[in-house]
Amino acid sequence: MTEHKNRILIVEDEVLISFSVKRMLEPFFLSEIAHDYEEAKLLLSHKLFDLVLIDISLSGEKTGLDLAQFINNNISIPFIFTTALTDPSTLEKVTNLKPSAYLSKPVESVNLITAINLALANQDNIFKIEIGKQVYYFQSKDFLFAEADHIYVEIYLKSGKNQILRTTMSYLEEVFPSKYFKRINRSVAVNPYHISKIVNDKLHLEDKVFKISKHF
Repeated sequence: MTEHKNRILIVEDEVLISFSVKRMLEPFFLSEIAHDYEEAKLLLSHKLFDLVLIDISLSGEKTGLDLAQFINNNISIPFIFTTALTDPSTLEKVTNLKPSAYLSKPVESVNLITAINLALANQDNIFKIEIGKQVYYFQSKDFLFAEADHIYVEIYLKSGKNQILRTTMSYLEEVFPSKYFKRINRSVAVNPYHISKIVNDKLHLEDKVFKISKHF
């Protein structure tokens, strides 16, 4: 079995710095580079990342602070600021956005890798679902897909320890971490981490093929 490597998005407008950071990450993580707000937003909207490294002073109209706000509002994954700015005004704005860390440039490799590992370790990957008096605990990345059948929803897990819950897809959509639970039609939601491919309106996950509805 191949080792799972977390995916990091590096958002840095200085080319030499971005490739230097990418080289620091290569032994430990998979990484991609975006050079401005719009490129980063596009990548984050179409690909899955576990963490984002954000330079505050990006070229263009929108800064790294704007990107952090976009992440907080839409994706809810951890991010780390890298910057040469240390003035009180910037520090106040940074604090309000709740980054996992704030690293001053030039960033040293050991500090960067440590900050990333701490941010990833602090993610709440185990979550619970309460249905009446029953409480169920799930590991986020163990979840494959959920399939509704009348008043029940079966939760399919990679570990094989599937659970049948008396609940609705709408309720699960509220309580599951959104990055791991995406509705693709009326009765099915999948974990995007386990999608192998999408061809036209067919989604392939493990040995299953699901039809994607245009309404979801």
